[in-house]
Amino acid sequence: MKLIVALLLLSLCFSCQQSKTDSKTTIGILPYSNFNRTEIDSVKRVLELTYGFEVIILNPVDLPKQAFTTIRSSRYRADSLLRFESRFIPDSISIIIGLTNKDISTTKYDSKTGEIKSPKNRYVDWGIFGLGQVGGTSCVVSTYRLKAKVSKSKFYTRLKRIATHEVGHVLGLPHCLSLKCVMNDANESIKTIDKSSGKLCEICKVRINSSPSTHQ
Repeated sequence: MKLIVALLLLSLCFSCQQSKTDSKTTIGILPYSNFNRTEIDSVKRVLELTYGFEVIILNPVDLPKQAFTTIRSSRYRADSLLRFESRFIPDSISIIIGLTNKDISTTKYDSKTGEIKSPKNRYVDWGIFGLGQVGGTSCVVSTYRLKAKVSKSKFYTRLKRIATHEVGHVLGLPHCLSLKCVMNDANESIKTIDKSSGKLCEICKVRINSSPSTHQ
C-alpha cells in the first residue's frame, strides 16, 4: 500500500513538473526594421491559437548587415538571420520568430547527394518564404513573396500559415506528407501553401520536439 501511494505521489509530481515546463514556453516575435504592426498582431494571434504558448512582441531591430547578399539579387540570407536571432534571444524567450518585409534566401541542397541542387546558379541563393531550425530556437518569415497580386485577406492567410509552419519546425516538426497539414512542404510554390488547411494534422500534433535539423 505504501509503495502504491509513493508511486502515485511520484506520478503527480512528474505531471506538475511537466505542466510547469510547458507553461513556461514563450514565443518572441522579433520585427525587423519597419515591419507592419497589424501583420505582427496577426502572427501573434495565430501562434497563440495554434500552439497555446505565450507570445510576446519584442522591440524591432535592424536587419544585420552580415546577412545581406548580392549573390543573385539584393537579399538577406535566412541562415545568417537564424544565427543572429539565436545569439539575440533573451533568457525569457524559448522560441524566436523574425519577421521581415525584405527578400530572404538560402542554399538548396539535393537530399540524396548533399550537393547544391541543379542548376547550381539557381539554387545557390534561392528566394524563400521562411526558414526554421528544426528542434532549434529560431525561425524567420518574409512577406516579400506573399503580397504579389493577391487580396489583403489572402496575404494574411499566407502569412499566418507560413509563420505557423516555421514555428512548427522549431518545435521539432519535419515536413508532413499530408497535403492539408500546415507542415506540408511548399515545394517551391505558394500554391501549396494556399491549399493547406492552415492547421496541424493529428500526426504532427504528437510529433512536436523531434530531432534538430534545418528546413524551409
